[in-house]
Amino acid sequence: MRINMRKAGIACGTAFASVALAVSTATAGWGASSALVIGGIATPQLSDMLMSPLLGGALKNQERVSVKWPAEAGPYTGRGDLTLGASINVGKANLDAQIDAALARLAKDANGNVLGGEKVTVVGLSAGSLVVNEVLREMAADADAPDKDQITFIVVADSSRQKLIDKARYNSKYDYTYQPAPETAYDIVVVTGEYDGMADFPDRPFNVLAIVNAIAGSIFVHVPVMYADLANVPAENITVDVNAQGGTTTHYLVPTKKLPLVQLFPSLAPREAELKAKIDKAYSRNDVPAVAARSFVAAAPVLTQDVNDVPEAPVEGSGADVTEDEGSDGATTVDATDVQGDDEVSPVIEDTDENDVAADDEAATEATLADEADEASAGNARESDSESDNDSAADSSSGGEHSSSDAGSDSSDSAE
Repeated sequence: MRINMRKAGIACGTAFASVALAVSTATAGWGASSALVIGGIATPQLSDMLMSPLLGGALKNQERVSVKWPAEAGPYTGRGDLTLGASINVGKANLDAQIDAALARLAKDANGNVLGGEKVTVVGLSAGSLVVNEVLREMAADADAPDKDQITFIVVADSSRQKLIDKARYNSKYDYTYQPAPETAYDIVVVTGEYDGMADFPDRPFNVLAIVNAIAGSIFVHVPVMYADLANVPAENITVDVNAQGGTTTHYLVPTKKLPLVQLFPSLAPREAELKAKIDKAYSRNDVPAVAARSFVAAAPVLTQDVNDVPEAPVEGSGADVTEDEGSDGATTVDATDVQGDDEVSPVIEDTDENDVAADDEAATEATLADEADEASAGNARESDSESDNDSAADSSSGGEHSSSDAGSDSSDSAE
């Protein structure tokens, strides 16, 4: 399955030669003097014709540098090719060198402060994002790393920033350790295409429809998401997270207008809504959040439930990676939102004077109602006795032989 996805992705990348990413909402704050771009598998170098329209043309007025790297994932990309891990190591060294050179070109005052809001922007596309992540890990451990106001990072279709990648896993086939994204002080923009089988694999992969849809997404979404105009991404698809290091990660989940499965099999179009409902259940992000029970306590916690470990998604080297004809789509950052648990918080009521007063009032009301009921019952009994006496007297005056039976009958009527 992985080999097929890789072949389909490379073919798709060739078809989408003219790539144009739009990130109009993010460009205003960048003001970078240099843009360093690293492509995906089978894209060791990008031509300026492809880099110029990236990010909605945000890089047009800047110096653009294509960072060279092997962009191989042997043996899947060919016999004798470097493994994915070896390619990433070469790419990391090259990107480090380009970052140092770009930072040196920034205009600075006598105190070393950057002038004019200039900044270096590093853009990683598809598997190139893995190179960017390794550089981020390296910089996080470097005391001499550049300040965050001098450099920013964008990753598009990053296969490692998925819920499935919840811990480090070494893959001997690729000679690479997939692991959660590094936590650094730098600001990062993450762009993911909905249903992209390379970067948005179902975190509940026991849904066959969702898996097939994701495979189709590696063809129809993985590369086109690089064209996305982030200004059109709905607010509910944007998450922002500030980590303990002070770094802000903004994640844009770019909606897919038509299910990849339907694009692959157009005859399914009449059932698209039904299929989408079933497919979306494979993504925990679509769960209805658990609502905390109403409480008088100011900050009653909402309990959450951990998601069970699930099989990892297809890795970058085997899937639909960007080719030289690929472009890339703008980014925005992440964090994705965890699944709320099903547990609820029980209401907690404090023992206060107001509660005591309310309880006393309620007890008094009940006592009053009980007294009124007793009085009404006694009145009815007195009425019955009076009627019985009158009837007995009347019976005695009319003759004695039926007085006893009539009195008994009247008494029975009174009781009813």
